Amino acid sequence: MNEDTVIIPEPIKAIAVNDPSAILSEAVSAWLTRSSSHETRSGYARDLNQFIEFMEFKKGDWSKLSEVRPGHVAAWRDKLLANGLTNSAVVRKLSVIRSLFGYLKAYGYTGANPADTAYVAAPAVPRDGKTVGLTPEECRLLLDAPALKTPEGIRDRSLLAVLAFTGCRVGEVCRLRVQDYKASEGHKILEVRGKGGKERRVPLHAEAVERLEAWLKTAKLENSGPLFRPVKTSRGHGKKGFLDQPLTRRAVQYLVSRYVARLGLDANVTVHSFRVTALTTARERGADLVDLQDYAGHSDPRTTLAYIRNRDRLSRSPAYVLKY
Repeated sequence: MNEDTVIIPEPIKAIAVNDPSAILSEAVSAWLTRSSSHETRSGYARDLNQFIEFMEFKKGDWSKLSEVRPGHVAAWRDKLLANGLTNSAVVRKLSVIRSLFGYLKAYGYTGANPADTAYVAAPAVPRDGKTVGLTPEECRLLLDAPALKTPEGIRDRSLLAVLAFTGCRVGEVCRLRVQDYKASEGHKILEVRGKGGKERRVPLHAEAVERLEAWLKTAKLENSGPLFRPVKTSRGHGKKGFLDQPLTRRAVQYLVSRYVARLGLDANVTVHSFRVTALTTARERGADLVDLQDYAGHSDPRTTLAYIRNRDRLSRSPAYVLKY
């Protein structure tokens, strides 16, 4: 099965009382569709399909879920780790399976959750996370890297500014529309659609406003449609216009990687590094944790804390006081 293949059970109109396969099929379908986010639904379905493939269950035979035991989940965890997945990725996949079996209880599943942490230990995740953060100086270098002479460069300067000054997830930036940029109570803001379909308003830094205005003027965008778009032809660098479709997350990551390589920065820097950098820098400069949580669109402040790096901890390491 291709890893990108997503199998979602079809909703059924009637269920036989003694048909466990039909009941579980409906339960899985309801679990997958409870989120309003297409990305979340697709991600959950992909992780579930990977687990089903590992278990060698027949495609669509959801009744087999009742046969899953903690040992199966633990074996899947070990295989994922052996295949080189990061601890964070494995933890996320385990949480998906745990979420499914927790939901199945609403449909009469009475067994213990085979993915519960009481039975299957999740691999340890570093307190600071693994995403590489940027120093303010490195972030400034990236912000100023795109050329001002081409429409594509002006787009990139605007895009990087939104990433750096809003801390938005790359998927949120890709979903932005022209009409999401507006004024509110004396502020320029972006109306961001985040995980689970949750919406929030993010005020824009003056530099981000200036760059966005330049991009809108250069691209001559109407009052609707994607805010950030791919060029029509790569050779023209945007001089021949832009397509009426959003940049993909992969395209944004490639764009960031290109500038990172040009500047000779750490090759592990990703588009997500801007989110870590924004939260860390704001916290260092006195931003309140509650405000940061709202700014990032997190439901739990512990998630926000996981993004904030302690830049001074390495400098204070005992390794630097040793002398032999």
